[in-house]
Amino acid sequence: MTTQYICANLFAAQARGLEPSNGQWSPLTCIVSLTRCEVKGLLAFMGLNLCENFSELSEGCSEVNLLPLFALGTLLVEVGMGRAKGALHCSVKGLTAFAVGVLIGSWGRDWTDAMLCGTVALLATVGLGDRVTLAATVFLAAGISIAHKLVVVFDRFVAASSPTFLLGLFTALGAMRNLLANFWQPDYAFVWSIHTLAGGAALGALLVSGPRVGRYNRNGTPTAIPAHSLPLAGIGVFLLWVGSQSFSQPLWDAATLSAFVALLCSLVWTKWRFGKVDPSFTVTGFWTGLVAGLALGKVSFPLSVSTGILSGIAAVSVSLTLDRHFIDDPVGIVSAEGIAPLIGLMVQWVGQTSFWGAGFASWAVSFLVGFSTAWVVGRILFAFNLLRLAPIDEFSGADLRLYGITAYPEFEMREA
Repeated sequence: MTTQYICANLFAAQARGLEPSNGQWSPLTCIVSLTRCEVKGLLAFMGLNLCENFSELSEGCSEVNLLPLFALGTLLVEVGMGRAKGALHCSVKGLTAFAVGVLIGSWGRDWTDAMLCGTVALLATVGLGDRVTLAATVFLAAGISIAHKLVVVFDRFVAASSPTFLLGLFTALGAMRNLLANFWQPDYAFVWSIHTLAGGAALGALLVSGPRVGRYNRNGTPTAIPAHSLPLAGIGVFLLWVGSQSFSQPLWDAATLSAFVALLCSLVWTKWRFGKVDPSFTVTGFWTGLVAGLALGKVSFPLSVSTGILSGIAAVSVSLTLDRHFIDDPVGIVSAEGIAPLIGLMVQWVGQTSFWGAGFASWAVSFLVGFSTAWVVGRILFAFNLLRLAPIDEFSGADLRLYGITAYPEFEMREA
């Protein structure tokens, strides 16, 4: 998105009486706030008669799209945090989910929507690389992509409709009218349709798929399965950080601050909890702080630091809580994508930059839609024995059993 394009969207939105959420419209909300005539009129006003139609404008303004970097970072984090003998399957699974999402998202012939669909499909299946089959990946990705499209359509409807129209439409439904008028927050920084939706879907998929083979002892205590390549996951974290600019450049500064504070906080927190620093939790902590910063919006320095501290603590605490309830989340995707936006909303309320409840309805609806979709699709796949790999395949290594090769043929791989 170019600066001129974002300014044009802000000008048109304000002219129509729409106010940005938390002081920042996302490109997603901005796009739908303009009609074709408004676009051409604004371009003519600025002396930019460069595009003849809206699709050409979108293509010209999306020349620098960093979403592929965010998706690549997600893929590398999952591969690095998983088992060495399932690294290849993690890659194939991730690319398959992303491809299915892009295919479904491209039905509207909008490249940005296609990339967003691919990203949310990939995020929703993170952590399942050495557990689920490729067939299950296709169905899960398709279900989440369709849910994403529905959430986006509803959000665009709310953002682009005038308050008078909404009040008149839901006159007979007072509860729904009050909910939309007071608590629904437009999808700034793609927080609801991407991150929260993916976090809820990831929880549903992890819950229905069950833990990895060897993750728990017979007495129910969790057994550590070390990440096979933390440096690879570190590269993925760097790409996540750079690629997150595509969600909202103005909010990226605050998100960066909270992300690095969360990383440092997770280092200190794990040192205090376990006696030694746990590098894997720093990956989850940074990711959680990054998404929480996007949900936080443009706020003061103390609030950004507070968000980072809470994110670093939550990244460790949520993962440990899930472990105790037999939910195997090797990447910490539930806290990074599902809980992080809620942290941003809570800090807004404490800092009195937003009243309690603003955005909470958006978070709750998106999380529940994602969770329900993944859980229902997963249960159907489980009933037809299409969800999990065979135990022998998982124990021997998904790569060798499914593809006949391993990701690291030159090494002897030993695992707990």
